[in-house]
Amino acid sequence: MLYGYKGKLLHIDLTKEKTKTIPLSETILKKYIGGRGLGAKLYWDLIPPGTDPLSPQNVLMVLSGPVGGALVPGSGKHVIVTKSPASGGWLDTYSSGRMTPEMKFAGYDGLVITGRASRPVFIFIEDEKVEIRDAKSFWGKGSFETEDYLKEAFHPDCGEMCIGPAGENLVKYACVNSEYFRQAGRGGAGAVMGSKNLKAVAVKGSGGIRCADMERIFALIQEHYKIFKVSPIGIARHRYGTPLTLNITHPAGMLPTRNFSTGQFERGIGTIDKDGVANATTSDRACYGCPICGCSKFVEVNEGLYKDTKLEGPEYETIGLLGSNLDVDYLPSIIKANYLCDDLGMDTISAGNVIGFVMECMKKGLLTEKETGGLDLSFGNYQTANELLELIAFRKGFGDFCADGVRDMAKAIGRGSEDFAMHSKGLEFPAYDPRAGWGSTITYSTTARGGCHRRAWPPMKEVLGGVHPFTTEGKGQMVKELMDDNCIMHSLLVCDFQGKFIPLETRHFRDYLHAVTGWDYSVQDLYGCAEMIETLIRQINTREGFTAADDSLPKRVIEESHPEGPTKDRVIGAENFKKMKQDFYSVRGWDSNGIPTRETLHRFKFNEDTTFKL
Repeated sequence: MLYGYKGKLLHIDLTKEKTKTIPLSETILKKYIGGRGLGAKLYWDLIPPGTDPLSPQNVLMVLSGPVGGALVPGSGKHVIVTKSPASGGWLDTYSSGRMTPEMKFAGYDGLVITGRASRPVFIFIEDEKVEIRDAKSFWGKGSFETEDYLKEAFHPDCGEMCIGPAGENLVKYACVNSEYFRQAGRGGAGAVMGSKNLKAVAVKGSGGIRCADMERIFALIQEHYKIFKVSPIGIARHRYGTPLTLNITHPAGMLPTRNFSTGQFERGIGTIDKDGVANATTSDRACYGCPICGCSKFVEVNEGLYKDTKLEGPEYETIGLLGSNLDVDYLPSIIKANYLCDDLGMDTISAGNVIGFVMECMKKGLLTEKETGGLDLSFGNYQTANELLELIAFRKGFGDFCADGVRDMAKAIGRGSEDFAMHSKGLEFPAYDPRAGWGSTITYSTTARGGCHRRAWPPMKEVLGGVHPFTTEGKGQMVKELMDDNCIMHSLLVCDFQGKFIPLETRHFRDYLHAVTGWDYSVQDLYGCAEMIETLIRQINTREGFTAADDSLPKRVIEESHPEGPTKDRVIGAENFKKMKQDFYSVRGWDSNGIPTRETLHRFKFNEDTTFKL
């Protein structure tokens, strides 16, 4: 008997409008755990190299982890795994809400969606009953109206996910929404849904989840709640949420400002930081099944142009990229931009990068109002920036040019714009400038999905943990360890915040895994799983043709310094960047080209696994 897991996936073929279940063996589950790990195995088996991300042949997977829905702190998460329209390679992108528990209550560890529907459709799943319903009347509608319909027409407590107009129009950074203000934001999974004519998925189950030792789970929750209550960073995060991060990155010179041209934004202190957001906060919210953090904030604009705009957020990433990165210190504008992105179905991180890039191009004379259709996109012009968001989502006018992200935009503009197009592998940077902590150069460049802070968060060590930020020494090993920690959390599948802000360690998550499944992993067993999963994901991108040359960063990061602050006159340099990458490859067991060695592959024995087939 399986505990925690359901032992099967639901395959939905949109082309044929047929469904079937895919069994999951105990052997596969023990090896790949769930979440990111199981997603890597499925991607390797089901998505052939060369598949067009926006073709019917791409596969969209929505997966849970073994502890999902079992009241483990932070376990109300699901992951979408697919081939990325942004990078053309591996994509895993995460959100929270009721999807994971309801999938499990319905009897599934996840969904595997293939093909393309002949018309816009919804998928409704209630236990073994699966309906593919017409969604034509909702095509073009925003995410919020769509989610209202799902909860009214199907069930008010369903797990659901949907796309907005950006996904329908194949914007490369379209996201997938759930629970109104939660997004699987990065890498364009919303465009994959749009390419399949899939507007939304809703799930409701009537079953439950069997756990090996429920009494032990409750005991662990109580023990860890006590740790959280005396944790200074946990208390601060509960009080302020992620906007507190701006008060960390600004003094460190890490806060992206005016398209990453500098790393500090003095005007943001007291306006768009922890205090600015706290002054606009009306209530808190916790994710489904999280008994501890409650770190999400609801805000409301009480006056001015954007009066009465209400939102869960904005999170730090949105504040950084749609605030300081655009030279904007007006919080109501950021709240409005966040609201628009959520309803239109766009990643706020990529959208902020795109607009910041356009603003710098205009400042340098590489774009004029003739190209932008009359839009004055000067730094600080938040009203026009917000107008551009809707144009992007509907691919209207200049918005169509912006819809494919900064990599493609820079290729089209040329004239040196590639030097300040802030991306890696086509995925735009999050709100941490690597020049203030060199470990992030490894994270952004080597991460399989592209520029990303969620595979490892070096500021934990380089800003908060006493590790020297401006050195190459030990950074490869440091980032590898941080990535392995996160890989374990993303395979279980739990929120990063539990590990960072309670804080919990891998040994604590091992205890939860044992209490839920009854399987007795050691801490070292879990780290071995993480190494194996990360190597398989690297193999996926290698099979797609990615090489060490793709583990690159823009010239601005490697060859330029900031004009002010603690990073003034500090240049990483090409040789230092190369050394850190090579050190990282070495500790991973990859060769100098970033390809896993024969010895490494033999150690993980991928070829001995059963192959999934549809």
